[in-house]
Amino acid sequence: MKKILISLFFVSCTTLVHAQIKDWALGLKIGQPTGLNIRKYGDRNAFDVNIGTYGGLFGGTSDYRKGRLKGVGFAINANYLWYAPAFKERMSLYGGVGAQLTSRKYYPDINSTANDRSIGIGPTVVGGVEFLSKRSPYSLFVEGGLYAELLPAFFYLSPQLNAGLRYNF
Repeated sequence: MKKILISLFFVSCTTLVHAQIKDWALGLKIGQPTGLNIRKYGDRNAFDVNIGTYGGLFGGTSDYRKGRLKGVGFAINANYLWYAPAFKERMSLYGGVGAQLTSRKYYPDINSTANDRSIGIGPTVVGGVEFLSKRSPYSLFVEGGLYAELLPAFFYLSPQLNAGLRYNF
C-alpha cells in the first residue's frame, strides 16, 4: 500500500509540473529586439512582453525621417499570440499582433553630431516556432516579424528577428 501511495504521489507531482509548464515563461531574446521576455500562456493563446534593446541586429544606423537613427535604443514590445501545438505537442507554432514603443538617438542633420531622443510607437506582427522538451522546463524559440512605426515617422518599417530560451513554469 505504501508503494502505491508513493507512486501515486510522484505521478501526480509529474502531472502537476507538466500542467504548469505552460502557465508562465521567463526568458531571454537575442536579436531584434533583444531583452528579457515574459510570457503568460492561455489555452490556445498567450500574452508576450519583451523589454530590452532595439536597433542592434540590422546595423546601428538607418535612414529615418530626414536624418538617421544611430546606435542601440530601448524598446518595450507586447504581443497577443495564438498558437497551435505540433509534433505531439513538442513544438508550438504561433503568430500574433501587438504594439511596440521604441527610443533611439535621432540625428536630424547627418553631417552633425547634434541629436535628439526619438520615441516611436506602432503595431507589430510576429510569427514563430517554439521547441519544447518533455524532460525539461526550458524551451527554445525562433521568431520573426515586422514593426511598422506610426508616430513620429509614419510607416517606418523595421524587420524583427530573434531567437531565445525560455524557462516555463
